[in-house]
Amino acid sequence: APHKTNTMNSLRQASLRTLRSIPPIQSKSNQAFKQQCRNGHSVRVILTSDLPEGKGYAGEVQSVKAGYARNHLIPLQKALYATPTNFERVGIPDPDLRVETAEERKLRESMESDEDLKAADFLRYYLRNKTLKIWRMVDVNSTVTGMGAPIHPGMVDHVNIRDKLAKQLQIDLEEFEKVQIRAEPVSHSMLDEGGAMEQTLEQMEAMQDGGDCNVKIKALGEYLVKLHLKGGQEVGVKLAVRKR
Repeated sequence: APHKTNTMNSLRQASLRTLRSIPPIQSKSNQAFKQQCRNGHSVRVILTSDLPEGKGYAGEVQSVKAGYARNHLIPLQKALYATPTNFERVGIPDPDLRVETAEERKLRESMESDEDLKAADFLRYYLRNKTLKIWRMVDVNSTVTGMGAPIHPGMVDHVNIRDKLAKQLQIDLEEFEKVQIRAEPVSHSMLDEGGAMEQTLEQMEAMQDGGDCNVKIKALGEYLVKLHLKGGQEVGVKLAVRKR
């Protein structure tokens, strides 16, 4: 099945180029991984499009240098890492049909984790000065007219937020990526203070595996949304529910 093209994927691809200029935290494991890549370590990839000059065709499985895969093929959507999940995703069998070694698995997981982290960091940077805005009618009989005014009719839930992320901020989440709403309002000016966003996200209740958020916003105000992304990454989005 062809890979879905959307702005979220564009952000992830751009992250691999933009954030490459930012020096990463050099842990010992990270340094060892990079040294292995510099020493010419190869990885297997599934080509998703034809390569120029007949170097490869869509559907082929090739072994290429790790740096070539990480810096060119993967971010340009010309290939996927040759993992069991990706073989199932594109609907072709693994021609090698062999068990992945512990070393190969460790290197693959390290590369995938590195890619997911960079994508999440880039999304945080993209969202740093942005607020998702949703407008709702309010109860005309309420004495409260500003923040805290009850919404009527309707409410705001994770489905509404997912839709607005795509239409307003051009962020199309994958189906398995979840939207979680903080039930209590929170001041956005407070979230802008150093470390407050991350601390507030950590304090939110854990979601059940595979479940959807059941929080429904029923009053105007400022809120916080947590995006649960690929690789276990979490990114915060400021949400403002305003009077229409």
